[in-house]
Amino acid sequence: MDAFDQSPGGEDPLEPLRRMLRDLGLPEDFDFNDPEGRAELFQTMMRRIMPSDGVSDETVVWETVRQMARQQVAALGPDPSGSSRISRQVGDAVHLAELWLSEATVLPPIPMTPVVWSRAEWIEVTVPAWKAMIEPVIGILSSAISDATGRRMDLSSDDEAMDMQSMLHPIMSRAISAMFGAHVGQGLGQAATTTMSGTDLGLPLFDTALIGILPTNVAAIQQQADLDEEGLLLFCCLREVARQRLFLEIGWIAPQIIALVQHYAREMRVDPDAMASAMEDAMPDHLSPESVSAFQTDFSSILFTPDQSEEQRAILARLATLLALVEGWVDDVTWTVASQRLPGWEAIAESLRRHRATSRPAQTMITPLIGLSATPKAIRDAAAFWEAVRDATGIEGRDGIWRYPESMPSADEITNPEGFLSKPSAGDDPWDDELRRFLSDDR
Repeated sequence: MDAFDQSPGGEDPLEPLRRMLRDLGLPEDFDFNDPEGRAELFQTMMRRIMPSDGVSDETVVWETVRQMARQQVAALGPDPSGSSRISRQVGDAVHLAELWLSEATVLPPIPMTPVVWSRAEWIEVTVPAWKAMIEPVIGILSSAISDATGRRMDLSSDDEAMDMQSMLHPIMSRAISAMFGAHVGQGLGQAATTTMSGTDLGLPLFDTALIGILPTNVAAIQQQADLDEEGLLLFCCLREVARQRLFLEIGWIAPQIIALVQHYAREMRVDPDAMASAMEDAMPDHLSPESVSAFQTDFSSILFTPDQSEEQRAILARLATLLALVEGWVDDVTWTVASQRLPGWEAIAESLRRHRATSRPAQTMITPLIGLSATPKAIRDAAAFWEAVRDATGIEGRDGIWRYPESMPSADEITNPEGFLSKPSAGDDPWDDELRRFLSDDR
């Protein structure tokens, strides 16, 4: 049966395609079973939807990311950036959080004006950071798809196939870019509906000093858990200020996270023949809206869950450990402050823990691309590690560990803080101490 035949019941399965043609202003009054007609239609469509405008595939990816993410949050209803009253409340909460945190960490305060974002505004300000982390992975997978498509067309022995490949290549490239953009955009939209502050995902998403709160999402959590509104806002500000102090004062954390993700991308190896076989297996035998949707689902599963090498798994383990240490430190600092000054903090902390465990928006977006996952258990273990270090060495000793990347604990040492504390640290080297004294000497 021709792929363009009508269904036995008489219903035209191509009606969705015909509606699309009408929307594009393209002809629809011809025989779909005519190969020449289909070729003419195909060329006309490509001229309409892929004009020669010089737009790069990279631009297509990230414009699609923005559009998809913003459409997703817009569908949820009103998305205000916050009234002047809310802005004043956030400003007061951040000011109080700065004062309280100065008693719980030696990392210095951050001179900045707090900002209040809508979900859409958070998307816009974080796209550059997502691009830096995810784009190398997209580049590798896009090249793999192009290689797989070329190998299956046997270009060297068939002039007609070569002509077809020449015509299809820019179309496939643009379609692949749009597919990646839609995938990442969907995840970013989900993240924007759950994150309560600028770096609530545990990732350094800004290269400048920003303390941002999303009041729409904070209000949603407050209503779901019936929490004290002011207490929840203050707790969120405590966490955000603590995290920003860490990211901005300890300058190696953000570059290290990005470097690990990019290292993961460089180690990615995709077998073009295996990819092509998977594409062929997923290709529908009969063209219909249902079969096309099924193909998209199957192919996305193939594309966004590539096999990982031993090297990649080791990279991801290091990355997950670093992210867990960041969130565990934030937990220890904020709980120390909240337990002394914020009534009802236990209920707030527990609600946020459940929210983090069930939503996990960063992992939802990134895991299908790079397998990133800092589990709730890993974060709990890291928080217990920092608490043990603080009890043994004080806040100066705890925070001083961050100064040297090589002095950070491994995943095994996180669960054995006593063993970690008993080993010599980078700061114990007398030569290093002398060098630091010499460099700090004003004479």
